[in-house]
Amino acid sequence: MAQHTEEPTGVSRRNTLATTGAALAAATGLAGCLGGGGGGGAQFSPINEELTVWHAMGGTNGETLDGIAADFEEQTGTGVNMEFQDSYENVLTNTLSAFDSGNVSDMLQVDSLFAQQVLDTDQVRPVEEILPDEFDADVFLDNVAEFFTVDGELASLPFNNSNAIMYINRDAFEAAGLDPDDPPRTLAEVRSASEQLVDQDVTQYGITWPNHVWFVETWYGFEGELLTDAENGHAGTPTEFRTPDAAYDLYEWWKGMADDGLYTNPGIEAWGEATSLFIEQEAAMVLTSTASVAGLIADSEEFTVDAAPYPSISETRVGPVIGGASFYVPDGLPEDRYEDIGRLLEYMSQPEVQTEWHKGSGYYPITQPSVDALREEGWFEENPMYGVALDQLQNGDASDPATKRALLGPARNVQTVIQDKSVDILNADDIGGEIESLKAEVDDVLAEYYD
Repeated sequence: MAQHTEEPTGVSRRNTLATTGAALAAATGLAGCLGGGGGGGAQFSPINEELTVWHAMGGTNGETLDGIAADFEEQTGTGVNMEFQDSYENVLTNTLSAFDSGNVSDMLQVDSLFAQQVLDTDQVRPVEEILPDEFDADVFLDNVAEFFTVDGELASLPFNNSNAIMYINRDAFEAAGLDPDDPPRTLAEVRSASEQLVDQDVTQYGITWPNHVWFVETWYGFEGELLTDAENGHAGTPTEFRTPDAAYDLYEWWKGMADDGLYTNPGIEAWGEATSLFIEQEAAMVLTSTASVAGLIADSEEFTVDAAPYPSISETRVGPVIGGASFYVPDGLPEDRYEDIGRLLEYMSQPEVQTEWHKGSGYYPITQPSVDALREEGWFEENPMYGVALDQLQNGDASDPATKRALLGPARNVQTVIQDKSVDILNADDIGGEIESLKAEVDDVLAEYYD
C-alpha cells in the first residue's frame, strides 16, 4: 500500500508509524466519539481559496496527480492545490483532526482500509450527491463500485484502486528449470517452485511479501471466506473474526515456508524491503500491488520481470478484495464549493484521465469506458503485465461478499493485531493456540469499538 497502505514507497513504513502512532490513536478515539449516521451538521471552513486535495501519492504518482490538476485548471479555470500528506495514516489523522478544528480540505484520499472510520465521523457527503446530475455512476466497474457504495449511494470516488498480484523473475525460473509461462497458482505450487529455486541455489528464497493485512484479506477472498461476520461489516455490525479451515491451511503453509527457509519475512508493512529482496534477486517471487508494475519494470535491469495472478490457498478462486483508495468530500463546506468539487470528481473519472493515470502508475482503470479505450488501443496486448490485476479483478465474483474488503470502524487496530499475531504464529510451536489468540484479540477490538 506506501503512498498508502497497499502500495510501496521503497522504504519501510514502520518508522512512519512510530511517529504517527500517537496521533492515529487520538484520531481513532475522535472517530468513536463522532460516530453516528447521516448528516453531522458541522460547518467547515476551506483551508484554501483554491480547491485543496489531500493525498498520499508520492514520487511519479504524485507528479501525475499534479498534472491532472493542472489540466483541470487549464480546462475549467478552477485552481486545484494537490497537497501530499506522506502516507494514508497521515491523511486519516489530519482528516479527523481537521473535522475537530473545522478547517478542512475539499477532498481527502482515504485508504479503503480506513473507509468505515471516516464514514463513522458522520462528517462526509456522498459523492453521488456532489457529482453533476448528468454523470453516470454506472460507468464504474462493478467489482470497484461494490465496495465504495454504502446504503445505495456512492460514498466516495474510486480512483487509485488495485489488487495484490505476484511478480516473478523469469530468468531465475528458467535457471531452476521452471516454466515462467506457467507460474504457480496455488500455495502448494509456490512451495514446490520455491524448493526448486532454493535447492538449486538460484535464489536464497523462493518468495517474500510485506507482512500486511491486505494479503491475508486477499487469501480469504479467493477462498470465498469472510474475514468477519456481518459480511465483512457490509451487512451490519461485525462482532467476530472468522477462522475457517482455510485460515489454518494458510498459516500452516506460511509457517512451513518460513521454517524451511523458502520464505523470508521482510517485516511488518515493509513494502520497500520486500521489493528490494526481489530486485536484488534474493527471492524469485514477490507478492505486492499492481501499482508496482511500472517501478518493477524500471528497476529490474538485470533480469526479466513478469506479473502473474495471486496464488490461492486452494484451487478455489472466488476473487480478490479491492485495494487502494478513494476520494471523500467533507459535508458542511460552503455550498458554492460543491459544484467545483463535483466537476473535479467528474474530470478524474473521465476515460482519458483514467487511462493516463493507469499508464503512469499501474493502478487499474476503474471505469468501463477507460478499460474499453485501452483495449481498443491494444495497450494490454502490448503491455500484458498491466492487465494481470484487471483480469483478476474482472474474473472475480463481485456479488460474493467475500470479495468486498472488510468495512470495519477499528480497521487500523484490527490490522495491527493480525500483523503482529502473524509473527507470533510463525514463531509458535502450537499455531492452533496462536490462531485462537488472534481471533480473541480481534473480537475484543471489535467489541471495544462498537459496544
